[in-house]
Amino acid sequence: MARDSRADRDATRQQVQAAARNCFAAVGVRKTTMEDVARRADVSRQTLYKHFAGRRELVEAAGGARIAELADDILARDWGDAGPAEVFLDRCQAIVASIRNDTELGLLISEGPLTLHEILWQPEVWLRGLTDWTGWLRSARSDGLVSGELTDEDLYDWMQTVLTSIILQPTTDDGRVRRQLHLMLRSFRPVAAHESE
Repeated sequence: MARDSRADRDATRQQVQAAARNCFAAVGVRKTTMEDVARRADVSRQTLYKHFAGRRELVEAAGGARIAELADDILARDWGDAGPAEVFLDRCQAIVASIRNDTELGLLISEGPLTLHEILWQPEVWLRGLTDWTGWLRSARSDGLVSGELTDEDLYDWMQTVLTSIILQPTTDDGRVRRQLHLMLRSFRPVAAHESE
């Protein structure tokens, strides 16, 4: 008997993940059973459990996949010829709006066993975010907007912490969001820059 190849396992995992997302959208996270997902994916329950131990892992995968899709959309946008500070503010504002207004993430968080924090701090989601911001961080560092004393990892941790806090705030005032993002950007600057203001 031939063993499944890595590509076959990955394809099956993606098939199960897509089926779970469809089930969550159709009947909600709480009402979706592992049997529903197996049936929708056209796999046995044994195969399903080889890939996902339970609903929590399915929600983690669905949340991670949705965050990746939103990130792809944001990265594909043309940010024009704005300077690095404006690009940062515009991109962060797009992240806040995208996550706040996303129906699928809203469902996963409101009905699921995970919080937004838990979805965003999954290792693969966190690494994807760091990777997406690394170019900007290095450019901003060379322009003096970001302290050279801080690592990309430390800066991204801080960014994700602040962005998550902003996303979870009840306000929808874009002006307030913009001011908060501006304050975050100022916190990245070298100490000497703050002292000269």
